[in-house]
Amino acid sequence: MQKKRRPTMQDVAEIVGVTKMTVSRYLKYPDKVAKSTGNSIQIALDDVGYITNRVPGILSNRSSRTIGVVLPSLSHPVFQHVIKGIEKVTETVNYQVMVAHGGYDVDIEEQRIQSLLSFNVDGLILADSEHSERALKMIGTAGIPFIEVLDADEVMSTEDDASTMSVGIDNELAAMSMVTLMIERGYENIVCLSAKKGIRTQSKLQGYVNAMEQAGLQARSLTAKSESSVSVAKKMARKVMERYSDTDAFFCTDDELAAGVLLECQQLDLRVPEDIGIAGIHALDIGQSMMPRLASIVTPDVETGEQAALSLLAMIEGRSLSTKPLAFELDEGESLLSPT
Repeated sequence: MQKKRRPTMQDVAEIVGVTKMTVSRYLKYPDKVAKSTGNSIQIALDDVGYITNRVPGILSNRSSRTIGVVLPSLSHPVFQHVIKGIEKVTETVNYQVMVAHGGYDVDIEEQRIQSLLSFNVDGLILADSEHSERALKMIGTAGIPFIEVLDADEVMSTEDDASTMSVGIDNELAAMSMVTLMIERGYENIVCLSAKKGIRTQSKLQGYVNAMEQAGLQARSLTAKSESSVSVAKKMARKVMERYSDTDAFFCTDDELAAGVLLECQQLDLRVPEDIGIAGIHALDIGQSMMPRLASIVTPDVETGEQAALSLLAMIEGRSLSTKPLAFELDEGESLLSPT
């Protein structure tokens, strides 16, 4: 199918009766054009279906005013909230966002990064902490900054001059705080359920281990090879209780897992929180809508997206900045024993 000729700024200018330069000025700085003229231009733009051609601007100033975002999942609510936060910032500064799906796979992420770099994005936001050597090499060659989200780390740089920073909560501390609370409520045989294809699973798992070891308790964990889901968690919970009959609580690295545990406990006629305590992370709607309501770590996912976008834009503009871990909250819900 042959492409149709796209309407040009000259076409719009002739319709309105102004110069091409006036149309260009309106597209870049609408506030600098008289209101009545701007209204007429916008009507003409809408009538002809005008599409901005960004190539000349990219070639002239080497900036695309576009940032690339690679997320391991497009269906998980946490990533949807992060995107919402990113766009809240970019929309105010006339930046566009290109989103790609990495699928919790470093090779796929590498391909997505290569594709985004081919569009001359000004910076990248990545949601995984592990990247291929080639991906980092390409980012360094492009000479653009990138930011990791959903965990808090120090600013670092790579051998290829690809500098980055992380924006998010301290997942290790958050997990340790929740498990410590569970121990304080009288639970001792706490098992951690996690998913390999999950959000900062290793940091959360380490926080669980830290809390258990600090209390002199045995750490037991089970990790699914897949992504977090209710059905996977139901099977995991049953397997744990068959293997460790003394289990009295579950700490889950995602609320979808915690919801599955709760459903399995109810199916087995186990009382929550009397027989089994359950806690998760991210305070997802699924956990907040269940009875009893799940204890969870409330994470600032929209704020994470906002701060990531603000930080990346500052790096693009060459401004220095400092960050600190974002705050999280422990929501005790109804799935843990009350304080004694």
